[in-house]
Amino acid sequence: MNWIILVGLTILGFAALMHDGGHFWQFADLRRSMDLSIAADDSRLRIEAAGNIELAPDGSGVTELADGGYLDVTERRNGMDRRVRFEGDDGVIERQFWIGGDEHPWDADADRFVAEIMPVVLRETGISARERVAWLLENRGDAGLVDEIDLIESDFAQQLFTVLYAESAKIPDALFQRLATIAENHMGSDFSLRLTLTRLYETQRPTRENLAALLGAATTIGSDFEARQLLDAVNGGLDTPETVAAFFRVTDSIGSDFEMRQALAPIVTRRDVADDVVEQAIATAGRDIGSDFELRIVLGEAAARVGSSDTLTRSYVTATDSIGSDFEHKEALLALANRAELSPAGWRLLLMSAQSIGGDFECASLLTAVAPRLPMDNDGVVAAYRAALDSIGSEFERQRAAGALVLNTP
Repeated sequence: MNWIILVGLTILGFAALMHDGGHFWQFADLRRSMDLSIAADDSRLRIEAAGNIELAPDGSGVTELADGGYLDVTERRNGMDRRVRFEGDDGVIERQFWIGGDEHPWDADADRFVAEIMPVVLRETGISARERVAWLLENRGDAGLVDEIDLIESDFAQQLFTVLYAESAKIPDALFQRLATIAENHMGSDFSLRLTLTRLYETQRPTRENLAALLGAATTIGSDFEARQLLDAVNGGLDTPETVAAFFRVTDSIGSDFEMRQALAPIVTRRDVADDVVEQAIATAGRDIGSDFELRIVLGEAAARVGSSDTLTRSYVTATDSIGSDFEHKEALLALANRAELSPAGWRLLLMSAQSIGGDFECASLLTAVAPRLPMDNDGVVAAYRAALDSIGSEFERQRAAGALVLNTP
């Protein structure tokens, strides 16, 4: 039966606040206090509990219950209530059973009700989750465990079961991809989804199709912060065009310039990431980061990775051309000049970009700073420098930059 969470848990001892299906759940120690209501189309289930509780992993009932503790489960179906209550009393578990508000002796009907309802209790509360995961693996196999996870409506419980599975076994490829899809389709909490996907990555180290599936699930994360946190965890595993494309689909979902810069910075600085991936990251920054400051910062971080690559230099200076601030534009080009290893073609690209700096002081300051490092024996570079000089309107600033050219010409 497909249950929907209606009302949150109330638990003594606050630990974390989690959003689940439009409602807030407060979690601490599930062994202490719980009040949970869930519903399906024609049924409603209420679970109340307190104290230390252990459930049989096969769903047959309660195996341990602290003195004074209890587990009380009521189901209403088609207008009829059935209820069981387990209480701990001096090391003994007392059991009671009601039908329609009337108490009945514990009989085969009570056993059938417990067998029917306990898998739902195990599934949605997370009580004895570790033992339940182990039992499912042993008795139903990997596919059976994933089938069970697919039935879970609670973000918290789905995260718990998925992570316990990931920590206990190597997940087959097809089931890994299914788990990622389940998380994508079922989990409403960005926090829970990010934690689940991150732990899947950390424990399984997925590559190729599995990593693409994991990143595909991350595109449903609405929080820029949570999306960036997930990308931070997986940025070293981009091993195929499919995983690269999936990674950048997640970055495209980020609206915050700060978080976008944080997400791209690890890519544009890594030596073990292919140049075409770095090129795409730089181009993404230039296209999607609206803040001149944030864009200049991430480009400055990328400058050393550009090295002597003319392709990366072209991508870099193209990105700088989207900077509106003359100061930030100048600073970005200075970072490239100081940290990269530019070829003559690279220097020409930098000087061409300098022409679009509108502030005469900023343009002249850039030219004066780079003049000592230019290959002055290259006619193309000198011509590009002179073209940048001609873009300066102020006679004073133009002469200042021209003097730097004269001083550094052999």
